[in-house]
Amino acid sequence: MPPSRAQSLLLYLLTSIPLSTANPPLDPNSTVADCSCYKAPGNEKALFLNHQFFDFRNLDNATIASSLTPPVLVNDDQDEGIEPITSPFFGKGFFGDYFTPASWSRNTTETAPVRLVNSQQNIYLTRDTPSSPIHLTLRTNRLESFQSTSDLETTELAYLFASVRIRARVTGSPGACAGMFTYHSDDQESDIEILTRDDHSTLRATNQPGVDPQGKIIPEASTQVPISTPGGAANGSWTDWNEYQLDWLPGQSEWLVNGVSKVNKTYSVPSQSSNFQLKMWSDGSAWPGNMTVGGLATLDIEWIDMVYNTTHDVPETSCKKVCSVEHVASNPVPQVAQGSLGAARVGFLPAVLLGLIWTALLF
Repeated sequence: MPPSRAQSLLLYLLTSIPLSTANPPLDPNSTVADCSCYKAPGNEKALFLNHQFFDFRNLDNATIASSLTPPVLVNDDQDEGIEPITSPFFGKGFFGDYFTPASWSRNTTETAPVRLVNSQQNIYLTRDTPSSPIHLTLRTNRLESFQSTSDLETTELAYLFASVRIRARVTGSPGACAGMFTYHSDDQESDIEILTRDDHSTLRATNQPGVDPQGKIIPEASTQVPISTPGGAANGSWTDWNEYQLDWLPGQSEWLVNGVSKVNKTYSVPSQSSNFQLKMWSDGSAWPGNMTVGGLATLDIEWIDMVYNTTHDVPETSCKKVCSVEHVASNPVPQVAQGSLGAARVGFLPAVLLGLIWTALLF
């Protein structure tokens, strides 16, 4: 779906009016309360009204309230997806209020020959060694009659433009897909995907739909991009820890790896309110591949950083203080740019015009 006139106008404003003429220093004494807007790392042109940072690395025992030993694998008899959550952490509170585990299943089709069954038992907190940081894990394993999979989805369904960064790694058998994406419908979806059948240095950046009504691949939908290391060299691996970033703006999607821009797309950029999903899955179809029985793969996540707007936000006519979230992984307090970055620049947009654009975006 092409962007509406209002979306095109907002994109023009975002890309043609600079927020600053230089990168001002950050105020080390800022607090979250100082922030009225946020900007994403690597993108000086877009502002967002909301910020959430989910950091799993140093959770205390009271918050986890469960063992950090990975739960046993789902077995052949557990084919209904009715297993309970592995920790109260996934019920309510810091994380459970925002993300919920799914337990739906999908039967086989002509193109997806393996039944898919989501299980909450495949979503858990663990660590590599007793001294390692804690991480969130989503797991999938192949059984004789089905693929046991995992799915976490935000309870918020009204995201409308966002920048999402995730520090993650993927390991395991060929035949799985690690997905991190915005979703409204199969034609309104923007994906970061890692296929365990791919070369370890390859990431898939996709705006759906990936095929036309006749089943032919749409070339501009999906791009294979190299995973660069934090130093910028194109020799990274998804089996190592990397920062993956998806910037979803009106009429434009951008994918970054470890702070390096990899691809921009204007094809089929989502324009409808969406949620955000994390999945580790397979159904034997051509996209993930068909995992060998007994195979196993995991998506591990140390933290998730999100700046976003929603359809129920009251838009700011100016941002008195714009905060950078670039360093929240080491300092969880977003830092306010000195000089009230954005106050004068965003103030160039008349309040009535900004209100009209926002209203048009919502409706």
